[in-house]
Amino acid sequence: MIIADCGSSWAKILDTESGALEIVETKDLVSRKGLMFDIATGHSAKRLCRVFKNELIALAEGGLAVVKDDDFSLIDVGSRDIKFVRFEGRKVRKLDWNLACGSTTGATVELLGFYYGIDFKSLPPAADWINVTCGVFGMERILEQVSAGIPPGESVAMFIHGLVRNVFNFAGRPEHLYLSGGFCENPCFMDSIEKYCSVTALGRTVPLEGLKIETKSEMKIGDRTERG
Repeated sequence: MIIADCGSSWAKILDTESGALEIVETKDLVSRKGLMFDIATGHSAKRLCRVFKNELIALAEGGLAVVKDDDFSLIDVGSRDIKFVRFEGRKVRKLDWNLACGSTTGATVELLGFYYGIDFKSLPPAADWINVTCGVFGMERILEQVSAGIPPGESVAMFIHGLVRNVFNFAGRPEHLYLSGGFCENPCFMDSIEKYCSVTALGRTVPLEGLKIETKSEMKIGDRTERG
């Protein structure tokens, strides 16, 4: 089966038989004629799949598949939203989903990185932060700082630190946090959030692990149909 997590900016595509994983920009999916996934999740997936699964449920089930703790907090920071799940005794205690503002998501950071030509793999974390209550106002603050002589990289690192504080507060200020999504590959973000709590990076495929559970169910249904 071909399963996918199609976010607003990036799509993660997995062939469950070969194990081949492909990560592409979501905008490039429109050029693939006749594309249809067996099972998918994500903001851009509904018209591209036979079976659609809610993103928060896919994240929660994926978290249970990869994390063995009984009690844990899991957060996914995507391009346009953040999703949070808190487990107690491996049961969902709290679900939350923030769609209100791009200030807590990856698209704003990607835009800043592209505009200023920043390599996030070598960007050191900032001790100070910008109060990121709005993505647009946060970007305006960066422009003001740069015009005042603060290096763009330092100013963007302060923006990331402000974003981190939002994420930490949104997750309920836990002692330990499991992180899902592209920010797992951003050292500046990881170094910044570790100022507040210990973090385990799970990578970008946690929702796909949740979809794998659905593939097993679909296979069983198919087996029953064939036997009938």
